[in-house]
This record gives sequence, structure tokens and C-alpha cells, in this order.
Amino acid sequence: MELLKFDENIYAHKLNAQELGYRKGEPGKAGRYFYISKTYVGYFPHLSEVVTNDHIILDLIPPHTDEVVLTKFVYHNDKLNTEEGTRDEYRIYLNSRNDPGRNYYQPGDIVLIVKIRQDQDTFYKVIHIKPSSKEYEKVLELIEKADPRWKTHALLPLGQLTFVDGLRKINIGEKVIPDEIINEALAEPVIHAPVSEEDKYDTTRIIRSRSFRDLVLYFYNYKCAVTNQDLLIFHKDFNNLEAAHILARASGGGSHPSNGMALERNLHWAFDKGFFTVNFDGKDYYMEVHKDAMKIPYLASKNGGKLWVPEDSRSRPNVDSLKWHKDNVFGLFLKTEI
Repeated sequence: MELLKFDENIYAHKLNAQELGYRKGEPGKAGRYFYISKTYVGYFPHLSEVVTNDHIILDLIPPHTDEVVLTKFVYHNDKLNTEEGTRDEYRIYLNSRNDPGRNYYQPGDIVLIVKIRQDQDTFYKVIHIKPSSKEYEKVLELIEKADPRWKTHALLPLGQLTFVDGLRKINIGEKVIPDEIINEALAEPVIHAPVSEEDKYDTTRIIRSRSFRDLVLYFYNYKCAVTNQDLLIFHKDFNNLEAAHILARASGGGSHPSNGMALERNLHWAFDKGFFTVNFDGKDYYMEVHKDAMKIPYLASKNGGKLWVPEDSRSRPNVDSLKWHKDNVFGLFLKTEI
């Protein structure tokens, strides 16, 4: 496991009442979020200007915990893409796990968002500085010097902030998925526009795939749909249980959890190559091994076996996606050149 690598800059923001849900001086009148300045939005993963309200899920570590809380980052761009649109702004939404009591942050507070890399993953640690803190005035002075007009947003060199206590010890804890993220994932479309050739290796797409994996494994209770076994190899965010897309992203498969199944790595590979598919009889899901793969004992022993699927019916394998897999992928291994 690699050591934590800090970005050379830190995003600093003085919070205002509007973004924290205050209206006419009263709290709790609207949703809560961090408004992200367009000037510095490049600090965060890219979001599309042509996809209306494009979004991804960030791995965010709040100030009060080491837990990695899945957090929604949205580009509200309907003003650019629709006639009746009114917004053109970036937001990181606060939820029940990163904003305890929905009042953790107050107007005038400063947040420092630190970008950290570990292995292939990127995390965003939030450091919370209240006006009563001994560090507040010094950090505010740096923000105002960098942003003399608005005095609310800045990208500050890490070296200027070494006096901040919260930077001295940052840990990457367990990943948690707030209820809001689960419910929003279940509202995602199962089918979307196919991935273009130039987008196949886009960083944002990779982050989306990780979010899809996190949610699918959560719904399957971190067990393989075929074997019903717990994780065999697991260390932090590395494991050999994977989220298999049923309808491939390249063919329009979306990030709705029902377009995925939790499969151990060997079975994920076999599913993608068409060694087996999954049938639904109106009640249960069953594994069907291709007749030309029945000579493989590992697969043959599982032919006809009933799959373990999530208790939440909304996240069980989508029937249309399964039909696509059977029509387009089942038996693909016979046509694949080695």
C-alpha cells in the first residue's frame, strides 16, 4: 500500500448562508452544499458541459471522522442546455454522514479541501476551521489575499498551510454509503447513451465505475451472487469481489445498481466472455452455462444454480439487461481470438 500523497495545493472556501440552506436568515429552508468556484473547479474531477446536471460520487473524508463518505459532486448546467434553465454552478452536496445533524457547518466557517492520492484512488479530506479557532484569521487572510474581490475562494499552496493542525494526521478509514446516495443511485437510468471512444479512458468514467462497484457490492451484502461467499481476499479498497455490468457501459449500460451483479473475479471474467448468462423465471434468477463450456468442471457444477440477489427488489438484475447479455454476450468466448 502506497503512502498518502498530498496535492501541492489545497482548495479553501469561506462558507456563506445561501449554500448552507439559510433563507432570509433562517436555517433549514433549502439543501446544504459547498459551492465550488469555477475558477478552481479543475481541482476536482471533470464534469461534462453538454450532459445536463452531470455528476459523480467523490470519496470524501469529513472533519469529524476518518470514514470515507460517498458524496455527490454536481455540475448544475441547465442554464447552458435548456431554455428554462437557471443554474450554471458546481456543488458538493452535504448529506447525513458528512454533515451531522444538518448543522455541522455554519456561515462564516472555512473549509479546506485536501486532495490525497493513495495507490490508484483519490480522496478529498475536509478540514473545518471555525471563527473561534486560533487558525481562522490567518487562513482567512490567505484567502482574502488570493481572492481580493470576493474573499471566499482560493487555491492555496500546501506549504502556506502547514500551521493547520488538521493536516498533521489524516487517515483513510472504512467506506460508508449514506442513504441519500443509495436512493439517488436507485433513481439513475438503467440505460444511457453509449460511451464514446474518446471517453473510454476518461478519469471521470473511472470514478463512476468505482462508485457503481461500491453500490453494487453494498446491495449484495459483499457476497458473490453465484457462490454466496464472503470476500476471499480483502484489504481496504482491494478485493476479489467485483461489480459486473450486465448491459455493458459501451453499449449504453447505466450505473443503476440493477445493471450490476457482485461476482468473484473468475466468474466476472467468465460472465464478460459469455461462458455463462443469467435467466429469470419470473421469481428467481438462475445461472445458465453455455453448452460448449460444460466441459469446464468449475462452471458445469454451477449450471442451473439459483443466484443470491439483493433483498431490495429495485437493485436485483434488470430483466432487459439480462436479455441483452444473453443475445449479445452469451457464447462470445467461441468467437474471441486469443
